[in-house]
Amino acid sequence: MRSMTGLGKAIAEDEERKVTVFIKTLNGKGLDVSIRSNINLYEFEFEVRNKIKEYLQRGTVSVLVQVEAKKPKGNVVNPDALVSTFQFFKDLAQRSGFNLSDDMAFYASLRYVEMAEEELEEETKALIIQALTDALKEVVKSREEEGAKLKEELLSRLRIIREHLKNILENKDSILERAKKRVLEKAKELKLPEGNPTVLSEISLILSKMDIEEEVTRFKVHLERFEGLLDAEGEVGRKLEFLLQEMHREINTLGNKMPELSQWVVEIKTEVDRLKQQVANIE
Repeated sequence: MRSMTGLGKAIAEDEERKVTVFIKTLNGKGLDVSIRSNINLYEFEFEVRNKIKEYLQRGTVSVLVQVEAKKPKGNVVNPDALVSTFQFFKDLAQRSGFNLSDDMAFYASLRYVEMAEEELEEETKALIIQALTDALKEVVKSREEEGAKLKEELLSRLRIIREHLKNILENKDSILERAKKRVLEKAKELKLPEGNPTVLSEISLILSKMDIEEEVTRFKVHLERFEGLLDAEGEVGRKLEFLLQEMHREINTLGNKMPELSQWVVEIKTEVDRLKQQVANIE
């Protein structure tokens, strides 16, 4: 089990370039990846995203890719392209009716031509994937460490819930007996014997409405499945969220059937809500 919160950083380099990748992940409904870089990744971004999907299934993922050249490159700007682009910007400014100085037009033209002529070399791609992979491994490790802490907290909540459920089971029979006794007392006031069909029918109806065995059984099953998932590999967050919804449904029905148990029902609901908040950060 992993948390969706994690950090990772890695560096890969050769004689000509250095690539640094930073990754930060937070909780999210699905896998939402945002990639920023000081270079244009072009179609290579697709490969980067696929690599991320190999390691992460859920979460909001922010990736920063920085590429630095160790050696300055020579002049790769095409002079004809620069002149043509410069004239384009000047003509565009004139047609649009705004003032554009030669300095600004030249700077814009230079940056445009440089970006147009940039090509992502295979060596750079390889370094990006290497740094990305190492950073992702670090993210996974941090997510697992955070997940281990979350697991201990979740288990402590489950222990509290089981204690409250134990109190419910210890008190339900006495509550049923009191309900039965009230019917018999009313029957006595009406001078009806305990064996009267009407009395027996009334007792049966009340006890049936207050029967919580089915809810308790299902609630216990959900608890066991929830605890089992805490040791499972891969994506378990959505399954845990579903089980918590079912737990809330069962304990709510139980409370409606037997309001006398409200003190423990409320405590269980509170713990289930706390579990929901923590599970929202599990992958």
